[in-house]
Amino acid sequence: MSYIEAILALFAIVDPIGNIPMFLDVAEHIPNGQSQKAFNTAVSVGVIILLVFSFAGNWILSHIFHIQLADLQLAGGILLLIIAIDHLIFGSLRRSIAVKGTFSPYEIGCVPLACPLLAGPGAMVTSLTTLESSGPAKALIAIAAVFGILWLIMRFIQPIHRILGKMVCMVFSKVMCLFIAAIGVHMIMSGLQYYFSG
Repeated sequence: MSYIEAILALFAIVDPIGNIPMFLDVAEHIPNGQSQKAFNTAVSVGVIILLVFSFAGNWILSHIFHIQLADLQLAGGILLLIIAIDHLIFGSLRRSIAVKGTFSPYEIGCVPLACPLLAGPGAMVTSLTTLESSGPAKALIAIAAVFGILWLIMRFIQPIHRILGKMVCMVFSKVMCLFIAAIGVHMIMSGLQYYFSG
């Protein structure tokens, strides 16, 4: 996997452009003028979650749960495939992150923005498998690049949304789901290859 492939894989999972309407919807539950604090918190916490899982996840899986990387690739690939199909057919990818009431920017920045929206199971699995299969440098660059782009989008989210519109964001999100499905199939095949090659 090249640097570009690693970045694109994580970008498809995090889906910064497709998530713009969700960011704006969540921002409505934050006191006036504090949405940027929530966005900054979401980016920071999301990066930390992915870094911790990328570098400690394999140790946790192998020593505590006795799971190999191939097992994670199979499970993660199936998960990504289900997520992609669910969103493409039913449009229900974001059912679990509905927000009600008013919260502090730091609360909403951590949950649901950072996790599960940005650093959810799909992003964790993708980051870990990138590190294990292609090395820590590519995983770090992918996380830094994707969340750097994400921070810029959140910084200028209102003008970006006015330019793109809800329809373009939705279409982009659907296209990203096709890539997520392809990534899921690739992870499944990589996991199966480990067992059948032996």
